[in-house]
Amino acid sequence: MGFVGNYVRNLAGICLGREPLRPLMFSYYLTHRCNLNCRYCCDGDGKRFNEDRIPELNTNDVKRLLAVLREAGDTLDVTGGEPMLRDDLEEILAYARSLRFRTVLNTKGIGIADRPRILEFTDVLVLSLDTLNPTLLAELLGRPEATARQVLAALEFALSFRRNREIKIVLSAVATPDNIDEVRQSLDFALRNSCGFQISPEIVGTTVHPDLRDNASYRKLMEDVIEAKRNRRGVLGVPDYLLGVADFRRFRCHPMLMPVIRPDGRMYYPCLEWKQAEINLLETGDYFESLRLARMRFGEIPKCQDCCHIFCHMALSLLQRRPISALGELKHWSF
Repeated sequence: MGFVGNYVRNLAGICLGREPLRPLMFSYYLTHRCNLNCRYCCDGDGKRFNEDRIPELNTNDVKRLLAVLREAGDTLDVTGGEPMLRDDLEEILAYARSLRFRTVLNTKGIGIADRPRILEFTDVLVLSLDTLNPTLLAELLGRPEATARQVLAALEFALSFRRNREIKIVLSAVATPDNIDEVRQSLDFALRNSCGFQISPEIVGTTVHPDLRDNASYRKLMEDVIEAKRNRRGVLGVPDYLLGVADFRRFRCHPMLMPVIRPDGRMYYPCLEWKQAEINLLETGDYFESLRLARMRFGEIPKCQDCCHIFCHMALSLLQRRPISALGELKHWSF
């Protein structure tokens, strides 16, 4: 079953008052290791991902895991940590492509010019970029300016690589109380260079940074993003998502639309933020059986409504609940 089939079946379930449980995409944390120290990095529990060194699957077991996931969905988000720290990333992405996954790679991109085969097996490259200013970027990364310039060089390489290949580039920005003007510049850069753009507010634990609330500069930034959404292509997220993160509206989260898989093959239930990961997908060998066992062990999905105002949770939940807006998103992917 693919994205469209799962979306339609979920929509039918919502109409009957049921929780949508068929995955629209999988988010696989290939590693928690990271060579950066981003100021806003948070696993929902007050720690950076690289502070939680979960064992990683070897290449063959990763392939076994992907085969299990492919039986339930057709879109795979490979993330971390920093997935490019895996020497076998090219082989993993190539195998995912052979399974007919639509592949999304979330990375800062450092060193990608030396590993161009990564891009050959990537359908959507999501580059995390919160500012184009190397000095400010270095502060956000917690690393020297030379490292920040490597991130910017990765963007330039990806843009040049894209010219003769079918790969979409999305710039993903986290708005913090200190980089609001810089995020606006990232938006402008994305639109000028035919890239997608997605935005999330900084989250501390599971709630939005308190200094973004009642923040006139942040509100003006979101008005500009919403205006760009109306008039341009490439600004991602249904309108209700952008309005929702503008003033942090309550929303109904459906976390199992994007199941999150740990580096060791265990599935978080219902999401990473709850830290419940007792079910190993390689041991069960079946995604839906894993979901059944998780529901038996931990119960039904809680109705969180005032936290996790981030793209992966909120945007996907509202995409599922707003079918007309979801159709409108198709044009924003034609950048």
